[in-house]
This record gives sequence, structure tokens and C-alpha cells, in this order.
Amino acid sequence: MLTGTVRNLQAWVSVEIMDRNGQHRTVEAVLDSGFDGLLKLPITTIEELELARAGYRFGELADGSIKQFMSYTATVFWDGQFRSINVIEADSEPVVGMELLQGSRVTFDVREDGLVTIETLT
Repeated sequence: MLTGTVRNLQAWVSVEIMDRNGQHRTVEAVLDSGFDGLLKLPITTIEELELARAGYRFGELADGSIKQFMSYTATVFWDGQFRSINVIEADSEPVVGMELLQGSRVTFDVREDGLVTIETLT
């Protein structure tokens, strides 16, 4: 089980990401049910982690337009295990998407400092 907190009406969790040298870094990310991908990170974080480029990926924005995004390969510690995933470059805060949450139950107490929990479905 992963836990986090509600801040400014957003659900935040810590995501552990491995950099190119095998060192672990914790990144605070907001849960976004409107993002169907795995994880978005700002370019500054991607550069600090020295993530390897994996090519381009297309995504649909909220307004229906299609945009091309640079994709990177990262290893994250999620649901008790290390997973190799694709990370999308974003010009926003770090974001956890629905694909990373797939197979989970997410609950949160919607109040400042409310509890966020992510549990694996059985």
C-alpha cells in the first residue's frame, strides 16, 4: 500500500524513481484521473535523473488536440516492486496517470492533509 496526502484539493503521493546511476530519488506527484499514461515529469527532473530517451509518444489533450511528447525510460518502485516504465516529458508538476494506477483502489479524504491510499486490487 502506498499513502500520500491531499494538498490544495489535489491528491499527492511519493514516487521512488531510480536515476541512471542506480540511486533512488523520491518525487512528489499529483494523481490525475484525466491522464491515461503512466507518469509525467518536468524536464528538469528528467535531466537530474539522467533518464534515457525512448522516442516520441502522441497524446490527446483535454481540448481534443493531439500533441507529440518526448518519452523516457525509468525504473520506479511501485506496488512493492521495481517496474520499468515510460515517462512523458511535461511542462507541469510530476503527475501519476491512470495506467500506473491500473489494478489499484485509490481512496482519499478530501480535506487539507487528508489521507490518500493506493491499494492493489486482488
